[in-house]
Amino acid sequence: MKLAIYSSRYFIGIGIFIFLCFTLIGLFMTGKFNSRTEQISIDMATKVYQLKSSVVRNEFNGFMRGLNNSEAIMNRIASTSDFNSLEQVVGSLLLSHPKMNYGWYAIAHNGDTTFKAISKTGNIFKQKRVLEYQRSWIKSEMASKDTTLRSGKLINEDDSLHWLVGSKHKLADSSVLIFGLDINLKQLQHYLWSVDTTGRAYAFIASKEGYYITNPEEKLIGTKMSEPVTPLTGKTVLGDSISSYETVTSDYLKIPVVRYYTPLNISGMSWVMVVDTPFLAVDEDVKVIEKYVLFMFISSAFIILLLIAWAQTKWQKEFMLRQQAEMNRKELSMEKQALSLISERQQKENAILQLDKLKEKVNPHFLFNSLSSLNGLIDEQPNLAKSFVVKLSRVYRYLLDPAPDGLAQVSQEVRFVTEYFFLLKIRFGDALEPLDIHISDAHANGYVPFMSLQTLVENAVKHNVVSKTNPLRISIQSDADGIWVVNNLQLRNDVKDSSKQGLDYLQQAYTHFGELRLKHGIVGDEYRCFLPLINISFTP
Repeated sequence: MKLAIYSSRYFIGIGIFIFLCFTLIGLFMTGKFNSRTEQISIDMATKVYQLKSSVVRNEFNGFMRGLNNSEAIMNRIASTSDFNSLEQVVGSLLLSHPKMNYGWYAIAHNGDTTFKAISKTGNIFKQKRVLEYQRSWIKSEMASKDTTLRSGKLINEDDSLHWLVGSKHKLADSSVLIFGLDINLKQLQHYLWSVDTTGRAYAFIASKEGYYITNPEEKLIGTKMSEPVTPLTGKTVLGDSISSYETVTSDYLKIPVVRYYTPLNISGMSWVMVVDTPFLAVDEDVKVIEKYVLFMFISSAFIILLLIAWAQTKWQKEFMLRQQAEMNRKELSMEKQALSLISERQQKENAILQLDKLKEKVNPHFLFNSLSSLNGLIDEQPNLAKSFVVKLSRVYRYLLDPAPDGLAQVSQEVRFVTEYFFLLKIRFGDALEPLDIHISDAHANGYVPFMSLQTLVENAVKHNVVSKTNPLRISIQSDADGIWVVNNLQLRNDVKDSSKQGLDYLQQAYTHFGELRLKHGIVGDEYRCFLPLINISFTP
């Protein structure tokens, strides 16, 4: 006879009872949460606003850091000649921020005024002509009797709003020096939009006259707002007594937002920063609390299902079979992923194995030849022998140092192949013409497979006639997105080793790091090999 505790009816009754208990608890907690949801939403929105306003404020302080640093060196400037000696330093300090690209300065001395503008493209600084609207404002500031150190003005020019901010100083020789920045606020908006992209609020800045300084809608920058910004009028004031908020519908997002107002005083400009935090973003955080209630409902439903599963042994068996089938499917999927990882790892290990073979091959043969050359130099040219030993040690130090991910910077490879070629030059003398290297600065910071340049130089010497009557010429040149290694073609007939380990290693390395391919072959009377630069982001 089956005990009552094992009957399906008994378990279903317990399940219903537990479900009702959890339901009542959930309704009770939900009622309590709803009474606090609005205040929690405001508190969370305030945290989002504080974070966003801090980011924007820090960015504007960063824009002015170059101007601040320039002012810091003014105690070293007492005359026009002193400033001229520090002109480049001041220029580089003014444009030290990556997004500050236009600066200027003017100096008035003995009735003459010199105007100069500075522009930056990447890391290249150029002098430009001071534009008319810049010159006009600088003159007005020089003529002003205001003793304020820092001043600024907003000017609409060339379909954009420009913020001219400058610092005026009177030097000991009675010269007047003013320098500053010309900030294109539409271009600046592109940068501000990319800052804190994960934030759930957006900000804009307005002047006290009601003009947009920055705005996600660039066409509004420099235009007047429909209503002036009044931070503390008719709004709820925050604890700092200078910031406030209100609930409005955003013209930009078209949804309800909590709008915060706070002063932004930067370099003499009295602006107001406005931060909109959507209620939807705040509700996402509030909903996290309600998920706990949902978890209770799910738990109660799970208990009911568990009780029914205990009472229904047939269902339990089918459930276990389904679970086993799912586990088998997951195991097959994991095995496929493991095989894929093994294949990728094997491909990388093959490239590393080829590199190790190249090292083993370079070490004994090259060492024996180098020692023979050194033996001949010791008595005849002891100073050159000392240099030879230093170069040899550098070559082997480079060979023995591990290359991370099998890649090396082009500048390091060029330095290594130069040391290596010096040793070859001692050995072959006039039979080898000087190594012709022309690598651009941009390519010098790129990456290629470890020992790639040395491998191609070694192959050129190995497979070609090297004699005084037929000297070998090798060049390494930057071109487009890679490097050409070229030698004149005068093939030997007695080369025994033709395993092509070097080229195989290079090709496998490029295959591992992306879709790039090594290009090599005979063109006319030259053998040419092209090494594409490898983007470091491809590194696994």
